[in-house]
Amino acid sequence: MSTIAAPAPPSQTAMRLIDFLRSDFVVLHLQSRSVAGVIGEVAQAAQAAGLGDAATVSASLMERERLHSTAMGSGLAIPHATVPGLEETAIGVALARGDGVPFGPPELGLANAFLVILSPPGREREHVRLLARICRMFREEGVLDALLAASRPEELLEVIASLDARHP
Repeated sequence: MSTIAAPAPPSQTAMRLIDFLRSDFVVLHLQSRSVAGVIGEVAQAAQAAGLGDAATVSASLMERERLHSTAMGSGLAIPHATVPGLEETAIGVALARGDGVPFGPPELGLANAFLVILSPPGREREHVRLLARICRMFREEGVLDALLAASRPEELLEVIASLDARHP
């Protein structure tokens, strides 16, 4: 008598940042040099991209920063929030050229690259997986320099897509 093996569980497909990145949610040259200023510029970019009202996005991101800084060190910050009324998760990118922004505790240094995650309510698991993926990917040496070298939104997204493709 032969037995039939149970089917293997479906493999979990890798979550790719490129599937969430929005080319219309990019700020190549942040003018602000404060947490509130950066959040304000990012919120305006989100509104321009149709991702919600700037005041709502700003309030959600600032509330998250009040709870705990999203600065990661090594020039990276990942402002993130749940935004009521948003239909799909979106990732935007903002860059602070030059000296960067004091975005978190002084021991983490200045932030030059901001990967912004905006998620609708109920997508907590997806949100956390994206945060983890960004953190893993940005440990790679030279990533910040490659991002800051981009002069157009398309170049910036190409850098992230290339990095994304190298990480399973």
